[in-house]
Amino acid sequence: MLTKYTFAWFGMMVLAIINGSIRDFIYGPMISEQAAHQISTITLILLFAVWFRFLTLRWPIKSSKQAWKIGTIWLFLTLVFETSMGLFLTGQTLSDIIQQYNILTGNLWVLIPFWTFIGPRVFFSFQKK
Repeated sequence: MLTKYTFAWFGMMVLAIINGSIRDFIYGPMISEQAAHQISTITLILLFAVWFRFLTLRWPIKSSKQAWKIGTIWLFLTLVFETSMGLFLTGQTLSDIIQQYNILTGNLWVLIPFWTFIGPRVFFSFQKK
């Protein structure tokens, strides 16, 4: 089960790329960069919620412990991916990357790894009802 959910993380990356492309090419040029990133953070959370629901219907999570394991794997993969992309592909410094997680400056991106961590547990609780 954990293997399936680990591979399902790649579906989240596809959704993130599509979401970012829509931001960059459709509404991003019309509004401030920060507003565009805030909107795309919210839309990505919603897209992930649909994905999480699909996955939990297809592969029901068997326990709260398993849900937390899935969330931990997804959080780890997300943070490694984001940090690697920032450092090696876009040339950002570690300080730049950390700043993107500062919610006090209006950056909502920290909600994405948080959601990848708690999402499986949230949908496990829905699944039980």
